[in-house]
Amino acid sequence: MKQKGITMFWFQNNREENMHQESCGQSCECGCSCRRPCPPKPPCPPGPTGPAGATGPTGPTGPTGATGPAGGPTGATGPTGATGPTGATGPTGVTGPTGVTGPTGVTGPTGATGPTGATGPTGVTGLTGFTGPTGATGPTGPTGSTGATGPTGATGTMQQELLSAYSTPAQSGTNGQAVIFDRNGVQQGTALSHMANTDTVTINQPGNYYVSFNGIFAPGSSQSFPMTITVYLQMQGTTVPGTGAQYTFQSAKDTESLSFAQIIQASSTPVTLKVIGSGGNFLYSGVNLTVHRLGAISGT
Repeated sequence: MKQKGITMFWFQNNREENMHQESCGQSCECGCSCRRPCPPKPPCPPGPTGPAGATGPTGPTGPTGATGPAGGPTGATGPTGATGPTGATGPTGVTGPTGVTGPTGVTGPTGATGPTGATGPTGVTGLTGFTGPTGATGPTGPTGSTGATGPTGATGTMQQELLSAYSTPAQSGTNGQAVIFDRNGVQQGTALSHMANTDTVTINQPGNYYVSFNGIFAPGSSQSFPMTITVYLQMQGTTVPGTGAQYTFQSAKDTESLSFAQIIQASSTPVTLKVIGSGGNFLYSGVNLTVHRLGAISGT
């Protein structure tokens, strides 16, 4: 870049010199080369100063100079200032999470056994347990000797006295009404009698009798629920103990089989027997009454 600037300067300077020579009437017409000066002539008066040439480009920046020597030594450290007042205590920080629980320590030795406490009051006696199963039957003992043959008794007569009465179709009854038996089944002997389609069985001979009854019962119409029907045996108008059978119905569609059995004693005759229903209006079907003479009353 610097060499190029010098060359341009030379051409410009040489051109100005030629122009100056021409303006003075000097030229290279003397036959000599234009590169050689002509014979001197009288100097011309100086012409006006030409305009300044354009400023050449700035040359490159030179390298940075070496750093100068360091200044004097560092001064002595000044005295420590007075301690300022303690600042206000800041707020307590958030509590950190609980640490992991440490391992359980070794179990200590067992302490000495304390004295036995006073005996408490006896508790309430518990319920009796179920009866255990019957033990096995022991071996049969030896057969005893045969006793002497007794005298032959008088020849007697044996006759079964019994009667059964029943009713198959459904019939209705009211509170306190006797059940009607419309048919007789087996009848043997004269100790018992019954007329079909009636409610009474008659005992005609004193003695001990076995009486059993069973039948199907249901609530009658226009009844309130729950409703309890009781069926029992009546002898000479009096209720025979131990013959009551009852059931509580919850709706008009309920049915229940009721039955009883008892041994009675007729010391004098005739004696009437009836089966009574009580508790409200009722329906019954499939009823059966059986009376069987067991024998004479002891001591008669």
